[in-house]
Order: sequence, then C-alpha cells, then structure tokens
Amino acid sequence: MVLVVVPGANRAYSLVMSDIDFMTGADFPTPRDETAEEKAARIAREAVMIAEARASVAAGRVVSFEAVSAWVDSLGTDHELPVPQSGR
Repeated sequence: MVLVVVPGANRAYSLVMSDIDFMTGADFPTPRDETAEEKAARIAREAVMIAEARASVAAGRVVSFEAVSAWVDSLGTDHELPVPQSGR
C-alpha cells in the first residue's frame, strides 16, 4: 500500500498496487530520457529538498507515526481528525 499525502490538503490517499496499475498515462506522464542538463537540474532540486527535510527533522519539525495513523484512520468517518501538526 502507498500512502499519498498532498501538502496543504486535508486528505491522504491510500493506493494499493492494483490501483496504480489502472492509472493511465494522463495521471503519470510517460517517462522519457532526461538530457544531461535536465538530470543535473533535477539532482540539484532534489539535493535542496533533502537538505531542507534534514534541517526540518533536526529542528524537531516532525509528526509522530501514531498521530499520522490516527488521522488517516479517521478519514471518511463522521469524526475526522484535523491534519496532524508538528507543534513547531
């Protein structure tokens, strides 16, 4: 199962592999070869995102697995919980 959480959204979506198998190319663009320049730019963007994520973790801006699990379990019920926050 894959849990997809959309930043800024008040929803998470769980997908099983059979769901992904039915998705069309409109949902996921057909992969193509990257040029050397595109690859370098992608790697640079990813390095920045990884550095930002590591800094967030180091600063304690994390959400516990238990809080996320409780929130996900509440989705679609009459008593949905708010999106868990790190408190920092």
